This record gives sequence, structure tokens and C-alpha cells, in this order.
Amino acid sequence: MQFKHAFIAASLTLALAACGDNGQQAAADAAAKAKEAAAATAQKAQETAAAAQQAASQATQAAEQAKSGDMSGAAASAQGAAASGQAAATGAQETAATAAQGAADVKAAATGEKPAAEEPKKDDNGGH
Repeated sequence: MQFKHAFIAASLTLALAACGDNGQQAAADAAAKAKEAAAATAQKAQETAAAAQQAASQATQAAEQAKSGDMSGAAASAQGAAASGQAAATGAQETAATAAQGAADVKAAATGEKPAAEEPKKDDNGGH
């Protein structure tokens, strides 16, 4: 929910800054982009939380298995916890990237610019 509020606040701020005849359209576009960005960010955050919860559960299981003397089971659970922890870390990075892209999209919509993803790409090999 915090991401959603941040995107809405950003879109409203940028929308109020929009001027000219396209101000209302820019505000509407920014609000729509903010809603899309908030939903995408919330989805990524939920996926990250699920991976973190799975990692915690597997780590707890590994500890219980180690306590009972099941070292091979503890090792397998610890390996699963590590993999889930890595997935959670990757998910956190993706959540941040999604939020940043959403903020850029909101800003572009508020100012009437095209988002960076829609701009034509430059030729990286110098035209050769």
C-alpha cells in the first residue's frame, strides 16, 4: 500500500505541475499510470514476500531437523532456504525496478513525454 500511495502522490504532484491545454489529459494519463504502476509493484512485492516466507519456513525446518539429528534433511532444507532467500532477494530487486519504472512512467505521462521504453533505441555499433 505504501508504494500505491507514493505513486498516487507523485502522479498528483506532477499532474498539478502540468500546464497548457493538455494539462487535464496529462493529469488523467499520470493517474492511470500511477494506478498501473502501483498494481505492478504490489504484485512484485507479494511475490517477494511469499519467497521470503518460504525461506523462513525452510530455515526453521532445517533447524528442527538439525536439532533432531537429521543432518542430511537439515542440509536439504537449508539449501532450499538459501534458494528461496535468493529468490526473495531477486524479487526485492525486481520490485524496486518495477517501482522505478512506474515512477518514470508517471512522470512521463504527467509531462506529456514518451516513456523511455517507447523511445527508439540508438544504434550501439556506431552505424557500422
